[in-house]
Amino acid sequence: MNKLAARTCIISIAILVVVVVVVEYYHVSYGVLPSLHPENLRTDDVQQSSPPSGVTEQQVQRQPNSTDSGDGGATQEATLATLISRNRATGQLNYDIWKLIVGFLVDDLRIKRDFPHKPTTRSTADSLKVVFNEYAGDSHHLGMYGHRMYGVLYPPTTGEYSFIVELTQVSCACSVEFWLSTDTDPRNSRKLLAAEVPFMISRDVPAARISDVVRLNSNSAYYFEFLEKAFNGMVVSDVKWRTPLENKFISIPPSSFAAAAEFDKATGQYLESPMATALLGPLPTLVLQSHRRTNFVGDTVFPITPIDVLPLCEFKPEYVSKHHVPLYHGIYEVFDSTVYPPDETWFRKGTNPDTGNTAIDQQVASNVIELYKKAFEGAKIGGEVVGLHYMEQTKNKGSGSRFLLEMDIKLKDGLVHTSEFVYLPNDNKLCHLSNFQWTPNVDVYLVVSLKNLGEWVKHLCNNLEDLYAQTHDDHFELVVVDYDSQDMDVESIMKNSALKRWKYIKKSGPFSRSGGLQAGIDYVTNPNSVVMAIDMHLTLPVGYVEYIRRHTVQGKMGYAPQFFRLDPGFTEININGFWEYNTYGIFALYKSDWTVVGGFDVVKYTTKWGGEDWELLDRTVAKGIEMYRLRHPGLMHYFHTRSGLWDNAKT
Repeated sequence: MNKLAARTCIISIAILVVVVVVVEYYHVSYGVLPSLHPENLRTDDVQQSSPPSGVTEQQVQRQPNSTDSGDGGATQEATLATLISRNRATGQLNYDIWKLIVGFLVDDLRIKRDFPHKPTTRSTADSLKVVFNEYAGDSHHLGMYGHRMYGVLYPPTTGEYSFIVELTQVSCACSVEFWLSTDTDPRNSRKLLAAEVPFMISRDVPAARISDVVRLNSNSAYYFEFLEKAFNGMVVSDVKWRTPLENKFISIPPSSFAAAAEFDKATGQYLESPMATALLGPLPTLVLQSHRRTNFVGDTVFPITPIDVLPLCEFKPEYVSKHHVPLYHGIYEVFDSTVYPPDETWFRKGTNPDTGNTAIDQQVASNVIELYKKAFEGAKIGGEVVGLHYMEQTKNKGSGSRFLLEMDIKLKDGLVHTSEFVYLPNDNKLCHLSNFQWTPNVDVYLVVSLKNLGEWVKHLCNNLEDLYAQTHDDHFELVVVDYDSQDMDVESIMKNSALKRWKYIKKSGPFSRSGGLQAGIDYVTNPNSVVMAIDMHLTLPVGYVEYIRRHTVQGKMGYAPQFFRLDPGFTEININGFWEYNTYGIFALYKSDWTVVGGFDVVKYTTKWGGEDWELLDRTVAKGIEMYRLRHPGLMHYFHTRSGLWDNAKT
């Protein structure tokens, strides 16, 4: 009887094992099991574990599941995972795409004002594999591409997982990040892995990066994000995992993920839900991972308090006169100024520094400061000179130097800031220039001419919105002259912006840079306003408008700053490029001086690109107007194609 019982027990156990194996087989292969109510879902923490001693992450194979023995908990959890997967996994992911974004770092996506709220397209995907190919479809836009793919992950079984972002067919610069939450809450996300493929690496070997090992529970769901930024070429990216059931990395199947939030396909807006609210931030995945400069030396805006300290004198420049200037020779009558303290205009290109603004000799700067201090003490107005804020020097050949002198002064009411043009002749008697001063709070008009550059219009509007938010400068206006753009409704972009002052001018016919800029200049009627012609593809630093005011003097001086031209794929958070010495495409004068000079030559340069700025400079200096020239800290120009702008432009 005991033997029979024993046999019966053994047979029963064998049958049970077979049943369990069959059930598990169907669980993994087909998922053919009844549904489970969603409320049984729970959110366990992601637990990081390390590979065994002496074994690299790349060598980690399937590790035994700690719950695979005992009371059958592993089988129960695996079964629950299948039930959850079949009930909750939809095989769809949220997929947001941004186009026409310069740079190859994910942070270049994060600094975009529309991120993450307004992607170019909001859709769904059924795979974590993304093919980016600049040469397919609209290459003008795909060459500068970024995406945010996100959803909820359902592990098929409890155990240790590793993730990899596999990059193949790499012919571009790109970067990727994969984030995983400890549960379904995006706010608990942490970065599991990141990979970067800069321009200079060899393309022969596929690039990949393996994450730390994490422990996931089959009864739980986990929010995740896959971020990618690519520039100029092709790359195929695929997020894969190594599960406790596999000894190799495999693509994550649709049965293991679902979209995080629903959205209106017509508007692209999320349908109201707690998840939708969380997705718009603040989230760890949206925070800049690198340092971004926004303020530069001499760039912070201070309220200006005029203080009568120095004796008066007149400025008589020896390097400016009314005379004939041969075509394209005005550039030889423009001279760079020097600055103190040394500013942040020195960058590296490869191993060599690219020349920034030259610093004023320290002895010269110290002498000017001491002379000002003595004059301040002699004026007996109370308070003290705290120190120099910023200084620029322009040499007047052999008779002395003009300085833009900005001092911080402590008065009984608090700290104030002065900014004035002073002159130091050879007799070392510092004086305030009575006939050469800039005007605070003068209206500044920024004029652009464009065609089919809707994304860049949004970039410029966002840039100026940020500028206003930090300066509260109510005295500038954006003027956009649009040659019948077809890519976007430019006027609607401006209407939907937060800009307080703007003007949209629509023109027909072939695109003309000089014609469009002149139309914007003609729109301004106040002769006592400053008008600056600018390029579309710029990042304007904080205080830019104030900087324009300080470097334009009515009837006497205009401003044509040098900008830093970024190499293809680089941005202000990832700088590589050079200072553009020879362009005068950014040009500011008082409206009265635009009238005197005659503006752009819209006949000779109707549809011709190049030379219109040099010719304008010729006529400006010929009228005896000085053009001030400095490398403007933080003023950067993005690489771009001219395709779609000029009718005959290909690149």
